[in-house]
Amino acid sequence: MRKSTLFGAVLAAMTFSLSASAVQDQSIPDDDLGLSKSSVYDTPSPAAFEYGNKDAGSVGKRVVRSYMTAPPMIPHTVKDMLPITRDSNLCKDCHVQPDLIGMAITPGLPVPAPASHYVDVKKGELYMGRWNCTQCHRPQANVKLLVDSVFGNKAGKK
Repeated sequence: MRKSTLFGAVLAAMTFSLSASAVQDQSIPDDDLGLSKSSVYDTPSPAAFEYGNKDAGSVGKRVVRSYMTAPPMIPHTVKDMLPITRDSNLCKDCHVQPDLIGMAITPGLPVPAPASHYVDVKKGELYMGRWNCTQCHRPQANVKLLVDSVFGNKAGKK
């Protein structure tokens, strides 16, 4: 019984090593690697795109969030608002509205920065660890997806 077990183990090891070496001999052509269907050695030029050009305050509909806890997208142009620095932040001029927190979003009024962005909401004192708005919030561009997604949008329209 001991000899048959040892023979079976040796036979299994030989079979495994032969099949592993057969897999290693197979190669994948460069054109089949990655999302792009060109050679991995090519330097592709990305397609040109533009961000939305709606002025702040003229946006009617909010952009749907990608997932439940995603930061909201910026639905208007930020062309003349960048760069954002600690001393120059045009986002604060409209969105630091502590009196509007918890109220229904009204078309034409800015969406207030949430309570999590404040040190003291009652005083309207913004937490300066969040001064760089575009670190989390991004303007949205209308671009073609590289890969279709089946990720479900659970966030709903906000």
